[in-house]
Amino acid sequence: MHTDDIIEAVGGMSRFQILMVVFIFGPKMLMAWGMLMMSFAGTTPDWWCVPATAASVDETDYMNNVTLKLCPTSDNITCQVVFSQDKNTVASEWDLICDQNILKSIITSVQMAGVFFGALFGGQSADVLGRKWTYFISLVLQSGFNLVAAFSVNWQMFTALRFLIGMTIGSLLVVSYPYFMEFIGRKWRPIASAMPVWVTGVCVFALSSWLRPDWSDQHIIAAALHLPFFAGWFFVPESLRWLAVKGRTDEAEKVVDQMSRYNKRQKPTNTLQLLKQVAEEEQKLRASGSRYTYLDIYRGWSICWKSLIIQFIWMCMSLVYYGISFGAGKLAGNLYLNIFLLAVVEVPATVMTFFMNNKFGRRWTAFIFFAAATVGSFGVCIVARTVAKDDQGIIINVLAMVAKLGVGAAWCVLQLLSSETYPTVTRNLGYGAANTAARIGGILAPYIFATGGDGDVVVPFVIVGSTMAACGVLSLILKETGGKPLADTLGGQVNSCGDVQMVVTAADVEKTKL
Repeated sequence: MHTDDIIEAVGGMSRFQILMVVFIFGPKMLMAWGMLMMSFAGTTPDWWCVPATAASVDETDYMNNVTLKLCPTSDNITCQVVFSQDKNTVASEWDLICDQNILKSIITSVQMAGVFFGALFGGQSADVLGRKWTYFISLVLQSGFNLVAAFSVNWQMFTALRFLIGMTIGSLLVVSYPYFMEFIGRKWRPIASAMPVWVTGVCVFALSSWLRPDWSDQHIIAAALHLPFFAGWFFVPESLRWLAVKGRTDEAEKVVDQMSRYNKRQKPTNTLQLLKQVAEEEQKLRASGSRYTYLDIYRGWSICWKSLIIQFIWMCMSLVYYGISFGAGKLAGNLYLNIFLLAVVEVPATVMTFFMNNKFGRRWTAFIFFAAATVGSFGVCIVARTVAKDDQGIIINVLAMVAKLGVGAAWCVLQLLSSETYPTVTRNLGYGAANTAARIGGILAPYIFATGGDGDVVVPFVIVGSTMAACGVLSLILKETGGKPLADTLGGQVNSCGDVQMVVTAADVEKTKL
């Protein structure tokens, strides 16, 4: 709570925080770009099985409905595959069709497995090495891996690099959100999840893919766009909360000086004293010489049950969010427009979460959006079974967008609630564990739209609707965190409900007003 008082005194949301938005949240656009790359690169252009006897593979007489997507068999083994030239994806690059069609889903799952391990590593690294080092190392590696992936010579090399890209995305995801949130004031915390940075990244990716429909070009563009954000190393400091709990109070005070200078506010005269109190409280807890690990977010039933529920919800949200995203090619209409619309529809709901989080609280806001996702999902199933085939397209697309809007906005709320549930010393661990659980859902996500067969959306959206309904109920079981101070250590008094409360005297609070 001491660090909350300091941050409020030097400005909870001003020039310094805007700088953090640019350099810490800005790259989230590129994380979204990298995460959803396979929603374009994993699609299959139209292709025809042209007989080898044709005078030219460009002879359009052989490109008809009979030869369209006709897999070679023992009867037409001599035919050769000719792909449409409207886009170049990994499917057309390495003939991932027919018996090799499953490889596209495998590549996507391998990428999401990389995000899994990256989240696991990033959470621990951010609490041991620090937020800044972990963040910027991951950012540099993500740019480099994207550049190398653009020159992959076979699908095996491409798959390995997608795994490495996934690892950097996973690490960045678990670090960026808590890193930014540890610099903003209490009432401004919801803005961390309300800014549609991720959505903007997906929209820009859809536009870029439309303008340059080539999987290799998209990797090169993504790598190049990282360069401006590397400058953040020279402007963005280490988390003052992390420095304080590590006992590096002099460095933490310099960060406060930087914040007060940027925000043109006077820091509290007892800043160093308050920081030392945080360090002393943490030092007492570490007297045994133990280090914080993922076990600490399960130690004690009061935090264990919260961790398990949060992780289950995150897993389900990832399953649904990426299942719909990677399944954009199965919806009616233009691929690039579908990717764009599935993303842009989240913008108004994401912005709304800032106001709804403060008015209704984190739990009820999450429940409202989970309910919307549930209604949209089961609506798709009803339309698919009751409306004529020719009239289904637009209706199903709209309902799918409602489901995507719901889960996207709910995820924004859960990011905030999850971060506020844990104290500073285990915040990245708790957030990292939630992200790790989400990657299990992400690994399974590419197969959702394969469960119902080609063109069938009923089974996939039954899965989506059921998981969203379960998440809605579980979100109400969690403790409300809105308006409460962020705990810095695991110490303090534990009430009958198991909530950690920091012991702060009235004199301490009064000093911060000086």
